[in-house]
Amino acid sequence: MAAPTSGWAITQANVGLRRLGLNCTSLPAYRGPSTVPAGTTISGRLISTGLDLSSGSITIERSCIRPTKAAPGMPIVGTTNYNSMRPAAGRVIIRDSEIDGTLLDARTAAQATGFIGVADLARNYIHRLGSGIGIMNAGSELDSVIEQNYVTGLVAEGDPAKDGTHSDAFTVRDFDVSKRADRTLVVRNNRFDCDSGSDTGALFIQTYSGRIGNVLVEGNLLEGGGYQLGLNGANYPYSNVRALNNRFSGTGWGPAYLQGGKGWTRWENNHLHGDGDVRAQGAAVNHP
Repeated sequence: MAAPTSGWAITQANVGLRRLGLNCTSLPAYRGPSTVPAGTTISGRLISTGLDLSSGSITIERSCIRPTKAAPGMPIVGTTNYNSMRPAAGRVIIRDSEIDGTLLDARTAAQATGFIGVADLARNYIHRLGSGIGIMNAGSELDSVIEQNYVTGLVAEGDPAKDGTHSDAFTVRDFDVSKRADRTLVVRNNRFDCDSGSDTGALFIQTYSGRIGNVLVEGNLLEGGGYQLGLNGANYPYSNVRALNNRFSGTGWGPAYLQGGKGWTRWENNHLHGDGDVRAQGAAVNHP
């Protein structure tokens, strides 16, 4: 089956394993280490633990990551070495795969994020976790392309105003371009659905842990509670952030908000999601 060409064309059937005629239970078990050595390719495996990809230069493809346990607050898959707090030194690729929280108890799933770090993620199906994809501790060297992924079925536990959880389908918390002015983060043609009941939102950019620059958000379908698209200048500045040709459900608190900083460098052709033609173009969403 061909991969979708826009976020609003994505379904569960045309990303991840199902697009390839595979499913988690049909795959042979992965027997390798959870801390994956540099230079490894894992292809066509059922992985029942979380994965530490901090060694870098790793590819995971056509695989199902369905852990039976997870550490509270930790990612299922990550690229940070938590002893040194260094990001992966080489490119990590995760494609045509599934990150599945269905075997975790409700509290553990709600506290988990499918992926945190810096990597290229393409055509993955991520579901039944507290949050989906987080670009954080991304270092200052590697580009990142997040393309044609579907994050949905997020879950929450507890009172979000106290010790409960919050959900983001996709978030960026740092992406430093001071050492490489041409470094880019491209978030294109994804479907991000954040509807756990304790939602920050579908796509949330916040300078929580570092500067953020050179981010392109294009061709995505953003759905669910909270705000579908948020830009927040928190602890550091941001620059050159662009939102082009995205679609919003308009549910929750609304399609978009801005808090702090200079705002979007470019805001063009962003609309509520509408039925009727291939563009799915409803009412225009004004620059926040």
